Amino acid sequence: MPDKKTNKKSKTLLWQVTRKGDVYKHYILGTIHTATKEAMTFRALAVACIDKVTFYAGEMNLDTVDTYQLSKHLMLPDNLTLKDIFKEKKYLKYKKIIKKAYRIDLDDYIKYTPFYLLNFIAEQNLLQTASKNLDYDLWTYATVTGKNMQGLETFDDQCHIMQNIPLDYQIKAFKENLRNINLSRKNIIKLNDHYANGNLAQIFKTSKKSMGSIRKLMIYDRNDNMLKRCLDLFEQKSSFIAVGAAHLANNKGILAGLKRAGYKIKMIRTIEDI
Repeated sequence: MPDKKTNKKSKTLLWQVTRKGDVYKHYILGTIHTATKEAMTFRALAVACIDKVTFYAGEMNLDTVDTYQLSKHLMLPDNLTLKDIFKEKKYLKYKKIIKKAYRIDLDDYIKYTPFYLLNFIAEQNLLQTASKNLDYDLWTYATVTGKNMQGLETFDDQCHIMQNIPLDYQIKAFKENLRNINLSRKNIIKLNDHYANGNLAQIFKTSKKSMGSIRKLMIYDRNDNMLKRCLDLFEQKSSFIAVGAAHLANNKGILAGLKRAGYKIKMIRTIEDI
């Protein structure tokens, strides 16, 4: 059960969303796509909120994932390999660095995109303590408790995003990450800690910086589309939204968009707040 003694001044990544005159209460949780102990910080409160709603929406309807199609988007195009895009000498250098830092043989992932590898490597910096990452864990709970399952984006939407991340950007980001492994590791650990502390501003700042020139594609454009979907769901029944925390912050984020649409946002820190 959620801790009833949580400090009222503590931060959170869970909010109640209401509008004057409406009978429904909605909830929105900022998630992190990992299975760490820190990722589960707000899980108990989230579950208590899920129990009160009709609709559950993740970033995507996870039941619609086509693993074959997804795998194609994680691979380099035109039969390219990492050895082709980095050239032999650089490839061997990166292979040595990754082997030493993560005990991963780059040859096993030679056909994957640099973007996929960056995310895969990032996970190796964190102690994964749960069997599922937070998004899948909550999706599973909502499914078995009979919620109407929805997605803020479609599977095709997510595939389109992956297709449109420029390869030049991926190569540059990969090189920068390996240039300073220790700094990259520290940044990932800090992000995980920011999540546990409910520090939305720092999560957004870190995510925005890490996205660099693709932040419009990865954050802002998606915010607009997901906000529209949230508003559609809120007009129907009580809903719980689980979406990456970086999409909630800033005046371009989903929370600000909900406020502009006339909704009141209240932080959920304890079971009494629900």
